[in-house]
Amino acid sequence: MLEQLKYGWNFMRIIRLVIAGFAIVQAFISHDWLLGIFGGVVAYMALANIGCCGVGGCNTNFTQRKPIAQNKTEEVIYEELDAQK
Repeated sequence: MLEQLKYGWNFMRIIRLVIAGFAIVQAFISHDWLLGIFGGVVAYMALANIGCCGVGGCNTNFTQRKPIAQNKTEEVIYEELDAQK
């Protein structure tokens, strides 16, 4: 967890932390516990460097794809249309 706090900071992670800080401050000002929970969740997401899908949960798994058939060609038949009729 400490490694995730030190490294991997990018623009979106900083934006998440800023939004979380704003939400937590507004929750204290307006005495809104639901906004405070939202701010806490977003702050945890920023500090732990996770998104809605978890760590790497949104990546596509390329290893389970079926291989593309090689040298499989089909002949295409074109029909010419006369536009002057």
